[in-house]
Amino acid sequence: MKKIKNKLIILFLFIVSGISFAEEISNNIIDNNAVNNIKQENGIESHRHSVGVNFGNTIFYMLEAPTLVNLLLPSNDPYNPKLQGTFGLDLTYTYRASEKIDVNFDAGLYTMKTYYNNANATYNGDVYGLGFSIGGRFYFNKKDRASGFFIMPKVGTTLFITKGNEYKNNGSIVNRDTYIWDFYASGEFGFRIDISRGLGVDKGVRPFLDISIMDVGYSYNYIFRFVLLPRFAIGILF
Repeated sequence: MKKIKNKLIILFLFIVSGISFAEEISNNIIDNNAVNNIKQENGIESHRHSVGVNFGNTIFYMLEAPTLVNLLLPSNDPYNPKLQGTFGLDLTYTYRASEKIDVNFDAGLYTMKTYYNNANATYNGDVYGLGFSIGGRFYFNKKDRASGFFIMPKVGTTLFITKGNEYKNNGSIVNRDTYIWDFYASGEFGFRIDISRGLGVDKGVRPFLDISIMDVGYSYNYIFRFVLLPRFAIGILF
């Protein structure tokens, strides 16, 4: 009887220790899943990159800049404004360096037409702009997410290439090609909207929308830099 009693005690202790071990494993799995879900929802593990198309520069070079120039410097010819936007496109990429910090890259192409006339000549030309900028996005929100309101200090450069001809009244034609490098440092203020966290929470892609209110800073050639709605971008997080 004593041997049977000892065996029952050993069996009981083995069952109790097994249950405790199983509970510990289960709790660890739950804790790890909770941490992983937080990381996945925040995107620090599964969504560290984003790519998109920014239509803000399209609005600026096709509408804002020509409207301002033509208001301040009206053309003598109502059918030919002094500045006319024809195309603007910007590609944007971000890399998530930490929970609330992105490194942002932008590269764009912009084209416009220029015109002026006076008593001696008429000028027609095309302007091509190649832009690039790099900045750091700092997000301000209650959770560790790369979304919501952000402030982005950045530096950038734009190469403006103007190709045109000046037609003199005496019949001669003068070529007026110019190349202007502009460098600037500025601060951009805007919002990143993570459209649906329910799509691709742990894998796949997720759509986003970027809207910036303004871009203010210092320009090497133009002294003061001020752009309204510099960013209206759509893209994907992955």
